[in-house]
Amino acid sequence: MPFHAEELRERFARSIEQGRLGHSYLLTGDHPEALEGLALGLCGQVLNSSPQDHPDFHAVRPMSKSRQITVEQIRNLEHELYLRPYLAPLKVAVIFDADRMCHGAAPAANAFLKTLEEPPAHTLILLTSSRPALLLPTIISRCLRLDLGFSDIDGTGGPEPEWIGAWQQSHPAPALRAYARAQLLHEHWSALREGVKARAKTAGEEDEDAEAAMIEAEYLLERQESIAHLQRWYWQKADALAVPEPERIRAVKALEDLQAALMQNVEVNLAVEVCCLRIEGLV
Repeated sequence: MPFHAEELRERFARSIEQGRLGHSYLLTGDHPEALEGLALGLCGQVLNSSPQDHPDFHAVRPMSKSRQITVEQIRNLEHELYLRPYLAPLKVAVIFDADRMCHGAAPAANAFLKTLEEPPAHTLILLTSSRPALLLPTIISRCLRLDLGFSDIDGTGGPEPEWIGAWQQSHPAPALRAYARAQLLHEHWSALREGVKARAKTAGEEDEDAEAAMIEAEYLLERQESIAHLQRWYWQKADALAVPEPERIRAVKALEDLQAALMQNVEVNLAVEVCCLRIEGLV
């Protein structure tokens, strides 16, 4: 159930008073700016000071040309967290846009798993993400999740994208519907890549290698988000269209398997076709 930001601050304050803070929290919601403001406010409550200038506060953001969080950034953060606090009772760290450490084989996320599983003493870790479906399940499972809500889930986010509408209106025969949906995904992903390329040209990146890395990273993230969007649709919107629950569960699982397969660099066309056939219960 989504929380209001003020409610989360009050709950956090009570946890601090009662000495019941968890080690790791995941803040999720639609708006990265709101999540950042909330995270900084919660850190300020713990540190009893503005976090930006506090020696016991540490932040990680996507900083590379490809807008990823790198293994080097995570290693530097872990080094700081294993030192004792300077002034406050706790060292406090925030990883903003944490889904950005889950690109490709997710080396940064995997490097951070041990710290999340067994955090150093006297530490509090906050992660923020407006794309939690892109996070590794092992990351999510190690955090207490605090959700500010998602407009595209609760119905206030406006009409569905055109490609989602086409997904719903595919051919009535299961096999033909599966292949039509596979083609739809390929076309949508092709359009995503072209959109990323167009934005990169507008940005005017001079380094061709950096531009290529940025294009690939942004495209892969948008591709992952399109799959996550379908999963959310099956859970939240398909109910109104009378899609039976067993079919929804099967579809969400097939899409989860597709996400995992694509992270292993399998042949994309085959992975998509298998996924769409699984959604229809044909394999």
